[in-house]
Amino acid sequence: MSELGQYLKEVREQKQISLDDLQRTTKIQKRYLIAIEEGRLDTLPGLFYARAFVKTYAEAIGLDPEPLFDQYRNELPNPQREAVTLPSRSERSKTAEAPKKRTKGNSVVSTLIAIVFIAVVVFAIWLIAQSRGGSDDQAVSPDTTESVEEAEFSEDAGISPEEEEARDQIEEPAPEAEPQPEVEPEPETEVTFTFVESSGNTSYFQLENGQLDDVRIELTGSSYLDVKNASGRTFYSGQPIAGEEIVLEDLVAEEHVIFNFGASQNVNLFIAGEQVEFPLDEVHQKIDITVTSDTASE
Repeated sequence: MSELGQYLKEVREQKQISLDDLQRTTKIQKRYLIAIEEGRLDTLPGLFYARAFVKTYAEAIGLDPEPLFDQYRNELPNPQREAVTLPSRSERSKTAEAPKKRTKGNSVVSTLIAIVFIAVVVFAIWLIAQSRGGSDDQAVSPDTTESVEEAEFSEDAGISPEEEEARDQIEEPAPEAEPQPEVEPEPETEVTFTFVESSGNTSYFQLENGQLDDVRIELTGSSYLDVKNASGRTFYSGQPIAGEEIVLEDLVAEEHVIFNFGASQNVNLFIAGEQVEFPLDEVHQKIDITVTSDTASE
């Protein structure tokens, strides 16, 4: 058992709070509460959720989570440090383009085969023309015993050498190139937006094979808004009034964003033109979105 888990358990027992009571208060499953007390944070659903679960546990038993994070920071996972080992978006794009390179190679081989076939056909036609020209030359050779007059008016005389030369110089038409096979387009990857679970006043979602583009917030009443990524970078913070619309254009490259709504009943959140349904009926709640992709998991 870890020092952090032991301390949380002692405080909970001192205040006579059972695990069942804590589960109803925090909305965290009992098996995850036991894992926190036993120090098995790696069994929680994701590194980003571990700190959120510990924070919700501490607040539910009346503790300030920030001093706990400072005192037991060596026991808690660090999402920012773990995120460094993930492949970059450019590397995932290169992985997705690998099948296209193999298709292009097959197309080049097919083109080379067609060129070689055309060259062989042209060479064969040239040999036939040369052979036919030599036979005609032998057939029209004049008999030296005949007179000039007999050669000019004989019905058996062949065509003149000038006509034969002109005929040999006529180029045979090259055969048409064979049509190249059509490359079938790759199937489009399906984009999914899935609700994972709620913990305390935070609801966790997963956006797979997509981006946080066309993100906007509509206000039907006044509400405090705060939008940050996992590193703490703030994209918006303020308290707009009813009727305002907040458009966030800098979230496309982000992989983990947290929306904090002070009065969620006055807020409508849209991602890619689709409205996000809030799972909780809470005034103050947060929406935690993690962006993933199939290529990253492979």
